[in-house]
Amino acid sequence: MKKKEFEALCRNFLPSLPGFQCKGWLLFMPPDHLLRGFCCDGSGFDKTKFTVWVFALPLYVPTTHVYFLFGHRLKDDRGCEIWWDLNDSKCAQDLLARIQTQGLPFLDRIDSLARLLEIAIKLPAAQTARKWETIAYSSLMMDDYAGTRDNLDRLVAVLDTTVPWQAEMMDHAVQLKQKLCNDGSQAKQLLLQWEQGSLRSLGLS
Repeated sequence: MKKKEFEALCRNFLPSLPGFQCKGWLLFMPPDHLLRGFCCDGSGFDKTKFTVWVFALPLYVPTTHVYFLFGHRLKDDRGCEIWWDLNDSKCAQDLLARIQTQGLPFLDRIDSLARLLEIAIKLPAAQTARKWETIAYSSLMMDDYAGTRDNLDRLVAVLDTTVPWQAEMMDHAVQLKQKLCNDGSQAKQLLLQWEQGSLRSLGLS
């Protein structure tokens, strides 16, 4: 599956998905602090095979790529992940049906920062770093400054700075803590700047 092939496939879906846009690997709703939609993941073994994730992504948490902490692959009637074949005549029809019956209800359940925060709180221990990062930053977006301070402390406590991606998370957390000490509105403004950076990195601005 090539990027342009998935985009062409999704363009045919737009009349059935009011408000959605498509670009490259993404079929998505207009971003508003959260990016919500679908992302294609091609097979490394067969160029016509692909699977599709439904996901929500907090853009104010700095990122250079789409990840699926809040999401899952679309599934068949048995609950197994689906790999579609672009050459299958029923591929488009079945994918659109799965998007409508599985994907849209999932996205409806994460329709606000408060809903995302509820889900983040329930993340498993294996996701501890990402969990507290999302909780801390979402708390700040919702103007809960006291909660943000507590959750940033929790985040810093679990990070292992010998791991490069966690060291980067630490840098962001320290920046945010410094801003928060001076002015909560400045800290929130930093998140909004990071949000714009995420959109640029994802090619959406």
